[in-house]
Amino acid sequence: MATTAAAPTPSLKLAYSAARPHITPDWSNRIPALDGLRGVAILLVLLCHSVFGLETSSPLFNRLLALGHITWSGVDLFFVLSGFLIGGILLDARSSPCYYTTFYARRAYRILPLYFLVAGIFLFRHSPFHMLPGTAGDTSALTFPWYSYLTFTQTFFMVQHGWYGAPGLAVTWSLAVEEQFYLVTPLLVRLIRGSRLVIALLLTIALVPFLRLLLRHALRHGDFASYVLMPCRADDLCLGVLSAYLVRQPKFWNQLTSRQNRLWAVTGVLFAGVAFLAYKDFGQFSQPMTVWGYSLLGLFYTCCLLITVSRSSGKWHDALCRPWLMQLGTLAYCTYLLHYPLIKTGRRITSALLPAHPEASYLIGAFSAVALTLCLAMLSWRYFEKPMLRRGHKYQYF
Repeated sequence: MATTAAAPTPSLKLAYSAARPHITPDWSNRIPALDGLRGVAILLVLLCHSVFGLETSSPLFNRLLALGHITWSGVDLFFVLSGFLIGGILLDARSSPCYYTTFYARRAYRILPLYFLVAGIFLFRHSPFHMLPGTAGDTSALTFPWYSYLTFTQTFFMVQHGWYGAPGLAVTWSLAVEEQFYLVTPLLVRLIRGSRLVIALLLTIALVPFLRLLLRHALRHGDFASYVLMPCRADDLCLGVLSAYLVRQPKFWNQLTSRQNRLWAVTGVLFAGVAFLAYKDFGQFSQPMTVWGYSLLGLFYTCCLLITVSRSSGKWHDALCRPWLMQLGTLAYCTYLLHYPLIKTGRRITSALLPAHPEASYLIGAFSAVALTLCLAMLSWRYFEKPMLRRGHKYQYF
């Protein structure tokens, strides 16, 4: 995803007061605009894999397409969102007697059933019984041990080989990052309170770029390690948790809601930095990106998140609350898991049907696969994921 992908997590609902516009909101309710922001994240990932990998015969068009290569950073937006939502849930429930049980039960029902279903379908092709002969396994070979995908440890093998492994499960690296983060975060939020938690989060955010720089020089595939290892992406996740903590503080919330111009100004400066990264076409494994680019993206998406939760009206809010974008955010998890292998398959089919038109076959195969992905995601949400969520919410914190 990650979770994607990362991978998507439950939203919250937000209740605003017209009489007291700066009152600290009830974070146990739902923020519809966050579904739209999640929709933006998965849309960026879909565009990255369906459009912006295209190479044409036109240098000018290739240059324009290169500006969109940075859409891979939709995963970074997923990380920030995940840190905010999960961090908020943990902060609100950390005095619960069922704190750990409820958290992990709900996470298990949300993440594991669909993940194991998708992973199991792929891994079944590589079972020792060879019950599904064909070319699927040849085009998506199982590079890593099968158990690594079931234990969310595939990122360690990815670093060892310097690549994502089997394309059918390539996107699962971000889910592994999030699941590993979930093992640590509940304990930290439960045990560390107040300003000490803020200090711990800030130290993590500040030190992670140095860790990535160290790994670039210490490991054979240090550039890849900087992208897929959880400690190297912890700054995005911790920015989300830090935001969740700060918006629950009345003083910060009042400053946030009363000084929107400053927040927009900071967001504009960070957007200029993101535009520079896009213009220079720094890849996700380049040194500028791994050392400081990820942090810049994380800060930009954090500002976008803070704008989203602090506004109950306006063009930004209305854009994120468009029904189609919110629906896309709702379907993001299944969409993230399925889109990449289906796009690869779709392109193989269209390239065989249209060998003389590689550019057309590239786009037709991708768009057809995205349409199929969304149809499957709608079915999955209605008949599989939503029932699982209901089961998970039978576990209560209080």
